[in-house]
Amino acid sequence: MRPDLKRRTLLKAAAAVPVLGMLPRWAHAEAFEPPMTFPPSQLLPPELQKGETFEVIGEVTAQGFSNRFMLSTIYGGYDVVTQDLLEKYVAETRAIAQLRKIKTTRAFASGFASAAKSPYKGVKALVEAPIETVKGVPVALWKFGRRVGEMVSGSRGEKEDSYPAELLGYSALKRKLAFKLGVDVYSANVTLQKEINDVSYAGFAGGLAFKGAMIPVSLPAVAGKALSAIQYTRQANQILRDMTPEDLRIRNRAALKAMWAESSEIDTFMDNNYFTPRHETIITMALESMAGVMNRQAVIRRAGLVDSDLAALLMQRSVEMMRAYHATVHAIVRFEEIDSNLAMVTDDGGLAITMPADRIHWTEWFAKTTAALAAYRTPQIRWRGLVVAGQLSDRARTNAQALGLIVESHARETLLPKEEWEAPELLEVDDDTPDPPAEASPALETPSPAEPLPAGPQPGTGPEWQDAPSSGGVI
Repeated sequence: MRPDLKRRTLLKAAAAVPVLGMLPRWAHAEAFEPPMTFPPSQLLPPELQKGETFEVIGEVTAQGFSNRFMLSTIYGGYDVVTQDLLEKYVAETRAIAQLRKIKTTRAFASGFASAAKSPYKGVKALVEAPIETVKGVPVALWKFGRRVGEMVSGSRGEKEDSYPAELLGYSALKRKLAFKLGVDVYSANVTLQKEINDVSYAGFAGGLAFKGAMIPVSLPAVAGKALSAIQYTRQANQILRDMTPEDLRIRNRAALKAMWAESSEIDTFMDNNYFTPRHETIITMALESMAGVMNRQAVIRRAGLVDSDLAALLMQRSVEMMRAYHATVHAIVRFEEIDSNLAMVTDDGGLAITMPADRIHWTEWFAKTTAALAAYRTPQIRWRGLVVAGQLSDRARTNAQALGLIVESHARETLLPKEEWEAPELLEVDDDTPDPPAEASPALETPSPAEPLPAGPQPGTGPEWQDAPSSGGVI
């Protein structure tokens, strides 16, 4: 356990005696705090405020749980909810710039022209217009066994490539390229998908050569408790690079079954279209690394109830926080379900909820959540608390502490480091190629304007999102 966290926890735990039934006065709506605005410099580190390809403009709206940013990029302006998504979009903007730089090279034009004449020229059509069946795909291209079984029996999300593209090996190259660029291959960013599809197609079907970009790395073992949050995320990204969506599902199902999760619970979680293979794998790996923790099935049950893209992301981040807390602060003994929240019972007698929030205000949702945590009865509890990724308003902190809760804020720096999205590696191509054939010249034209990036995952129906719904679109 980190000495500073241990010292603060012990001091606060000694003084914190929960006064059950003693609630702050929040009966009147006037007592709750409205959304607030802040300059970006007050809420964001410098590297997220402005860069070569982006800038956060105007005021940031703190909605009570998630912050809302107006992101201006060289590809357009976007409405982004949560700092987690802002970090992701910034990484994707940098990646798009690199991909478009590659597309200006003679090597790309030559590869693109060669791809159009290769036996795999149909791959581009399969990727851009995925088909629902594998009719007409030569049997020799199939890898028989469990992977095909998962393709047939499992479901494939809209953010994944088509089955034929996967079987042809195109998607393997795409996953490696996304890994090198530091982006999520399953991202809903249509601009990123278009650019990475073009470059992957030129590489797979046309022989575009990358200098050291595709060096294979052996599949890493499952993350252990001793791994730091940075190491854990890197390992998860490597697994996502090296395994197909079907292999990931086979792996994740087996892991969840080993945790004694019911088949119906596993199916509900893995068939939830709001979770991408990345979400599913990171949540599963986090639970695996908490071997011996009782009632891990509760996490899977809660995940099955997710009803929006934003809720899926926050579920993933909350579980990541619990994994890091278990590994570096206090070991978790078991999970408890408190109303609509998951709580962790720790080996030092704590009962705590992790919150991947940007900035928490005193809202009706937070009032009910803290009251429920303070009133929840379970054996051998010595202290109760909240572990918040970001900040809390003075009123939110004061009212939570009035209930006897320990409040630890700014946990993003220790439990959720920015290594979630590494800076992309500089990709180089072997550009010692002759000029492309005349028919390939369109590939060198200035790329068409980017399609609008979809707005960040929108708020769900839970009370924590009702205080200030997103505008829901591009600026």
